[in-house]
Amino acid sequence: MRPYQKEYIENMREIAALTARREPDGLSLEDYAARMRRDEAAAWEKVGRNMTLLREGLFHTLDHLFEADQEELRNLEEFASHLMGGKETQDEGVFRLIHQALLSLARQRGDRCAMIRELYWLGMGHYWLYSKLVCLPLEAVEKYVSQMRLSFTEAAAYLKYFDEIEDTETRGYILRSRANMSLGGFKSPGEKIRLVRETLCVMQDESYRKTEPDLPWDRYLYMTHQQMASSVSYSKEHVMSSEDMASIMESAYIVYHRRLEEAAAAGEPAPLRWAFPYYAMEYYCGIYDMDHLMARVEKLLDRADPADHSLEGMYGILSLPAFYCQYLEQNPERIPARASYVEALYRRALEYADAFPVKEDEKLSLYLRQLSFTYIETEGGVPYGEYLQKLLLRFAPEVYLHSRMVGEAARALCGLIMEEEPSFFDDVVKFRKIDDPEDKRRQVLDDAMTCGLLHDVGKISFLELYTRTARQWFGEEYEVTRLHTTAGHLLLSERASTKRFAPIALGHHAWYDGSNHGYPEEYHRLECPCRQMVDVIGLVDWLENVSHSAQAYTGMEMSFDEAVEEAVSLEGRRFSPMLTARLRDKRVAELIWEAFETGRREAYRRMYEWEND
Repeated sequence: MRPYQKEYIENMREIAALTARREPDGLSLEDYAARMRRDEAAAWEKVGRNMTLLREGLFHTLDHLFEADQEELRNLEEFASHLMGGKETQDEGVFRLIHQALLSLARQRGDRCAMIRELYWLGMGHYWLYSKLVCLPLEAVEKYVSQMRLSFTEAAAYLKYFDEIEDTETRGYILRSRANMSLGGFKSPGEKIRLVRETLCVMQDESYRKTEPDLPWDRYLYMTHQQMASSVSYSKEHVMSSEDMASIMESAYIVYHRRLEEAAAAGEPAPLRWAFPYYAMEYYCGIYDMDHLMARVEKLLDRADPADHSLEGMYGILSLPAFYCQYLEQNPERIPARASYVEALYRRALEYADAFPVKEDEKLSLYLRQLSFTYIETEGGVPYGEYLQKLLLRFAPEVYLHSRMVGEAARALCGLIMEEEPSFFDDVVKFRKIDDPEDKRRQVLDDAMTCGLLHDVGKISFLELYTRTARQWFGEEYEVTRLHTTAGHLLLSERASTKRFAPIALGHHAWYDGSNHGYPEEYHRLECPCRQMVDVIGLVDWLENVSHSAQAYTGMEMSFDEAVEEAVSLEGRRFSPMLTARLRDKRVAELIWEAFETGRREAYRRMYEWEND
């Protein structure tokens, strides 16, 4: 690799170390907070250096790619291989950028084998991006699914030239792309199952096998059966046909019994991962009823080992409970009898995640997202808002720090507003009904803090982008992270204790004038039942972001005073004039700044106590 590529990768490792979970190591709270600040500054310096490396090295190379020699191309491919999803040094944005450029070069040269290879890897790059969006509605992420599927579909289309292509590796890319066409979400399970069924036919076709006997056909076939076994629909709205159920049942049987044989040969216990889809299909086929299925799943859950940090362990402690709770959500009459069991599952999941030896793990993040989107609140369980904050505190301290600072600033600003205009937040029915001024003020301030703490919980779907930032974001990444408003709204609106905070998560990036500069389109200010509070959170969130939190991935460097001036200049457009009018008073700006510092100290204190616990 080129020197700039090696330095970029090393910087990524150093940034990961600087932003990783850190034990207090006997430090006082003050020294711990000072170290956090130093590490943050050092990480941001490395981020800036990485952008210089990309501008002077990678971007320059890609601009002159058609003139590059084979050594340069090999260096690019090797660099990209170090940035693949799931790796310690993953940078999927740069990975996609490189392979998109290499695909363009292959098209220009008419190099069919190179085109197929680059289409496959570009598809994988889009898959790693999509994997962060799996819990969001299909209509919100359809664009990213399409990008992924188009790459795989084009590569798979070369199957008709399978006999002509003599390169074994290229033939493998064609078959792998054919299988990967079924990755991602579909409007109905039947679409996915049809694609997998067709791939199974290809993998079992003797003519293809004879043409290229050196490929690992049995492995390809088994992995395709795994895809089919994973195609169970757990949604009442998406009913599987009898033909689809038969196909899934066959694959679930094949995969489960093979895993049983492998476990027996290795002297290991029966696997959890592939038992569940097999049990589920027995239920869907009418062999057992729902109560029997729930009992069998509970036996699997009880077997899960909290000390097992392998994929099997993560699945049993984090992912399987998500599917279990999904069934309970669809059958709420069964929840009361299982309330204490569900509460124990969530406590165990939090303890497991907290004790996990590695901070960054793709599967761990995925399974935690699954559990967050299927969370069932019970009377004696962990309140949902508290559960989300614990996840942020443990796995995204940068997001928690920002949210705490926003919460403190929102509370301070709301306190000032309530002194001057006690009816300001009467657009909220709850506040309008409170007669006692002190009680009203207290509840408004409590809600302001909670709104700040929860406004960014949708970032749980994009933790890697916020916690592994080694450079400024590319345009596609900015676009994807906008979905954190949709994700946050979905998370909060589905639980009774957090439902009233859902509009805050949805609308805090919307513009006051409703222009398309803001997002998402689904937020309409005048229809919002708590628009004044959304305005407050939107303002203080922006002030904190541009003067601190967002600087690493935006490259924007603005002092707090400059941010205040900019906010005032956007009066009536981005921000409510009723709020920016107050910003003109330097005492108000100082109040917000001091609240940010209070929030920072409180966030560090909680991190410190968490690590010392």
